[in-house]
This record gives sequence, C-alpha cells and structure tokens, in this order.
Amino acid sequence: MQPKIWIGTIEVYFEDSETPNVWKPAFTTVTTWACDAEEFTQKCNRMLESYGWKLLGIDRANPVSDDDGFSEEVEDMLERTRSNPNAIIYGTFHTYPTM
Repeated sequence: MQPKIWIGTIEVYFEDSETPNVWKPAFTTVTTWACDAEEFTQKCNRMLESYGWKLLGIDRANPVSDDDGFSEEVEDMLERTRSNPNAIIYGTFHTYPTM
C-alpha cells in the first residue's frame, strides 16, 4: 500500500513548562505520511515521545482528500508534509480550561 498524507486530531498529555511535574491535557492536529491508521498512531507516538509527552487518544484520523477544506494553519501543515516524506507536523496546542 502506498503512503498517503493523513490528518487527525490527537489528545495529548504534556508537562507544563511553567509548572514542572504538572501534566496538562491538550489536543492538536497532526499531519504525516502513513499507509493506515496504525502507522499514523505509531508516528504520533514517536513524535510525542521525543518531547516526553503522552498520547491519550486519536480522533478523526483519515487520509487527506482533495475535496477537504482546511484552515490556513492546516493548509500550511499539509504543504510542509507534502514536501517531506518523513514529516510529522503538529499544529497549535489547545488546552482545556481549568476549574
């Protein structure tokens, strides 16, 4: 199977640089080349582990379709992914409000 560019929303745990030893949940968009959902997940895990972060879950991971419309940020991520077969690109981290 030929690799295609995949896009997905992932939920992560990351260590807050302002409060060491405090882990916070967040979600972000990831683009990368993959043959299937399993490879997409493996690449997300590899990228997150390189930062010491943890994968909590993946939502809506699919190959990119020419019919899909994306924000300017995601279009930039896709362009960077297209030009680099080893790319694992993540977007803005969106954290959850604390109570």
